[in-house]
Amino acid sequence: MLMLPALPSLATEKPGVAPVIDLPKPGPRDRCPVCGMFPERYPDWTATVLFQDGHADHFDGAKDFFKYLYDMPKYASGRKREQITGMGVTGYYAAEMIDAQQALYVIGSDVLGPMGHELVPHPDMYDAEAFMRDHAAIKILRFEDTSMEMLLGLDEGKFDWG
Repeated sequence: MLMLPALPSLATEKPGVAPVIDLPKPGPRDRCPVCGMFPERYPDWTATVLFQDGHADHFDGAKDFFKYLYDMPKYASGRKREQITGMGVTGYYAAEMIDAQQALYVIGSDVLGPMGHELVPHPDMYDAEAFMRDHAAIKILRFEDTSMEMLLGLDEGKFDWG
């Protein structure tokens, strides 16, 4: 399994809670580099990667965000992971951009994102567990628990891998 190394956080941290972070919002012409959709149309699902030079890539969900990170040569030609200064995903209940590395992700629920089955982000275990109960979800994952195999499985509606 390919591991995604951690980056420094942009926000003040509370133990066990992914902090709200300030990243650029997608504009009307921004397209998801993975699927080509327009993330601005899906503000409740937006994920963002910010680079040192100020360039930001936006995604229509956490699933495409992770696919991008696992295959940057394909989706971010000429850019390297070490150039990333911030990564955020939109938390499900509060709809605020939270630190992607500290978020918890729930899979296998009855909630679908713009690209179908998704990793649904939450800032803490309380929200993630409540979401699991409310939406018949299967599993809670941390940032480092993801894999490309799992992401491709979600595309096919599979929630058990490896």
